[in-house]
Amino acid sequence: MKTLTLATRLDAPLRLHANNPQLVGVEQLPGAIAAQMAEAPRAHLLAWSAVEAGIAGFSQHGRHLLLPLPVLGAGIGSMRPAKGRGFITLFVRTDHAHMLDVLGSDTFDQAALDGLLGQRAPLGELLGCALDVEDWGYDC
Repeated sequence: MKTLTLATRLDAPLRLHANNPQLVGVEQLPGAIAAQMAEAPRAHLLAWSAVEAGIAGFSQHGRHLLLPLPVLGAGIGSMRPAKGRGFITLFVRTDHAHMLDVLGSDTFDQAALDGLLGQRAPLGELLGCALDVEDWGYDC
């Protein structure tokens, strides 16, 4: 299993999207993955991949998003503040051609975007696909 830490602070702007109906508790993870996630600090935002189990995922605060491998596509999208506050998101396309907003920030934060862009290659390796970068302009 491979893991990648995307955020470590409780007040970090990047968070798992809490309203995602596909979030599960640790009890629904395969045993080896559940043991590793139980050891991780709760505030850390982690990306992980368990190719041997055929899944990848994201974890934070005891909640987990499971993605069946292969992930068909993924990207980092952002909208800069104007009239609105802007935002940042990491999205994936699953084998069912669904687009899922996995994590992000409810407001635009340049440092958070730079940090996520800096993890683009390792995230692509974990998910098994290249990550597109999409600038959606200004939040008007």
